[in-house]
Amino acid sequence: MRALKLFLNRLATRVAEILFPSLCPGCGRIVAAPGTLCVACWQSVRFLERPWCEVMGTPFPHDMGAGFLSAEAIAHPPPFQRARSAVGYSDVARSMVQGLKYRDQTDLAPWMARWMVRAGSELLGDADMIVRSPCTGRASS
Repeated sequence: MRALKLFLNRLATRVAEILFPSLCPGCGRIVAAPGTLCVACWQSVRFLERPWCEVMGTPFPHDMGAGFLSAEAIAHPPPFQRARSAVGYSDVARSMVQGLKYRDQTDLAPWMARWMVRAGSELLGDADMIVRSPCTGRASS
């Protein structure tokens, strides 16, 4: 009886995968698992890395030295202490954000959350709160 139940569960899962394949949130191609990107879209995602402005998180082309701020942070000091973005807001990233927000693609949430934790990990220990900045779309503390 248990073997039959296991077989029927596997069969139902396989039928569901055939009828409703997982699609790349960037371009709509069929992918192996929900929430994953195809190779082309994965390669187009630009993860933001150091060196960056300590306040805005804007990436610099090369290391400008400790405490160096972007022109934006100097000219228009933000109402927050520090902000970070996980990825550049390209076509693929935009599609993923809009899919999560407007198309109920909740399978993207774990991926995107891991990316955000990675980008903001240095801020989490000192943060009193984490909010989405309405002016930049970045998480700020």
